[in-house]
Amino acid sequence: MLSDVRDKHILDTSVWNALFDDSDRDQLIEAALFRTIFPTCIAITEVAAIEDTARRVDILRLMKTLGRDNRPMASPNQLIIMACEGYSRRAAMLTLNAGSDAEGAWIALNDPTRVDEAAQRLALDFNKEREDVMKTFTEGLRLGLQSIFGAGTKRPRSIGSLIRHYSHDDNFLYEVINPIYEQATGAALPRAALRPLLKSLYEWPMFLMGYGCAIYQRAVQEQGYGHKRNPGHLDLWSATYLPICDVFVTRDKRQRRALKILNKANPRPTRILSYAQWRESLLGASL
Repeated sequence: MLSDVRDKHILDTSVWNALFDDSDRDQLIEAALFRTIFPTCIAITEVAAIEDTARRVDILRLMKTLGRDNRPMASPNQLIIMACEGYSRRAAMLTLNAGSDAEGAWIALNDPTRVDEAAQRLALDFNKEREDVMKTFTEGLRLGLQSIFGAGTKRPRSIGSLIRHYSHDDNFLYEVINPIYEQATGAALPRAALRPLLKSLYEWPMFLMGYGCAIYQRAVQEQGYGHKRNPGHLDLWSATYLPICDVFVTRDKRQRRALKILNKANPRPTRILSYAQWRESLLGASL
């Protein structure tokens, strides 16, 4: 079982790129082989979108080297669907690396040359679509919220206050969760099962909080709300992985700040490290 695996690491795409470019790469790789690293579909898709063919292929090979025979973690939306399916069957163990996206990612790791120019464009288009969806949604939401705040409704003062407010609203949560649950299982989620689901499937609260963070940063806060000044859609999707791993590493400062805030509410908190911190730990271990 995955829960029995110790010291599980998940590396953000920014880390795979930084490691590939590091002057001490060989020494770092040697030390990292003593860690249990799970590549993710998010990172593999972002690497697959790299235009430079040689770089794309070499980083995918690096991911396979460090990931060894660990199949990639499914994308967060697929994880949530599989969590719903498992919950409906009362499964004792959650499947984390199934689905078509995980299968495609596994093929890419085992034969990076199959990620050709056509596949690269598909990956690039997919990533852009994800970001565009979030940008369009939050820009429209911001317009509506500003008129509400202007009319006297109190503006939440922090990401935490926004999340706490909606975390107690069962009607709101049910309206968000049930359509996905019903699509995944073919049956509606019993209302009485809402809280048990959230308490037993840690990925669900973190998935929702990632969106809550995006909504606060881009649609609610008064200053610094532009999409270029905040973590992207895929960056915040990674919050779903936090309960699964013991260490999450990113070189992206905006992503790290956001995930550290969300990790405070993580039912199974993880360590969130910068690339510099992780790099230092590897070099220290190799001495």
